Amino acid sequence: MSRGAGARGVARRLGRVPVALGAVGRVLAAEALLRTTGLPTMARVMGAPLASRDEAASAVAGPLALTAAEARRLRAVGRVLRRSPFGSTCLRRALCAGQALRRRGPRLVVGVAKRDGVVSAHAWLVVDGVNLDPDGSVDFLPLSLGEGAVTA
Repeated sequence: MSRGAGARGVARRLGRVPVALGAVGRVLAAEALLRTTGLPTMARVMGAPLASRDEAASAVAGPLALTAAEARRLRAVGRVLRRSPFGSTCLRRALCAGQALRRRGPRLVVGVAKRDGVVSAHAWLVVDGVNLDPDGSVDFLPLSLGEGAVTA
């Protein structure tokens, strides 16, 4: 390997540091908010306010065109969450991804499902009218959530 190739590799890895630090910051912010605030406030602060039931229902399945920078931020968030001691729950993933995509106006959707008498919840994002979790969210009924109110 030539000297230039090794130097380029080091420079490329160093260029990833700000993206990785941003992902760590997103994960820590989400964790702090999960422990101190309610869902509507947490979603708004993370840059992905809660979606209305109509927004969630009208979202379509399909690919979302991401910029290279957005894709890097989302990959970094995924790597940090996989290694996080807090876990990688759907709500944490959606909040951190929403913060990474905040310039696109993401909306957080929370849905519930009842299977075999057990109620479960799931969180996902809608960005530009696209459901970012079409397979995982198919069985969940989106909730209408607002300050102080939860309705199905």
